[in-house]
Amino acid sequence: CMMPHVIWIDHRQCYRIVTSAFVHGGFLHLGFNMYNFVFAGGRLEQMMGTVRFVNLIVVWVLVLGILYFVIAFVGALFQYARFWNECAVGFSGVLFAILTVDSFAAPLGTQFSMFGWQIPARWYPWAMLIFTQVLMPNVSFIGHLVGILGAFVFSHGLLDCFMLPPFVVLFLEKRAIKLALLRLPC
Repeated sequence: CMMPHVIWIDHRQCYRIVTSAFVHGGFLHLGFNMYNFVFAGGRLEQMMGTVRFVNLIVVWVLVLGILYFVIAFVGALFQYARFWNECAVGFSGVLFAILTVDSFAAPLGTQFSMFGWQIPARWYPWAMLIFTQVLMPNVSFIGHLVGILGAFVFSHGLLDCFMLPPFVVLFLEKRAIKLALLRLPC
């Protein structure tokens, strides 16, 4: 799990920054994350293309893990050690980033439904953050918040240096299409 104080004590465990995104707290946690990934991830993948989407997911896993660590560290400096000692797992940070980018892409005036309530698209990630925290107080508040912050970082172009250049994306997409065509039964 993502445990900032453990990483601070033993730097060899910095792998937790990445691996914690792929560990879940049970089948319900995994199922809820995958449902949301299919719901919002599919739209974002269609907008970006598969290669850029996968590239962004990889970048977000790393950046959000580092951002989580930094926020927990700052909290600990100010005598708020809850997040410094928290054991956080799951893909929710990336999902909140996807939901936030999806809400940015929605035309002004668009509303998303959250359990029957219509919420303006721009406020949807914040509403989900509050909703999940109220409904499930044991979930990682910072884990979800860093997803929203990561989407803002991405939307302002601050992750562009980590994205594959367009010629590499085009090469990989063409290669994937050729491989898919070769596997088609005759």
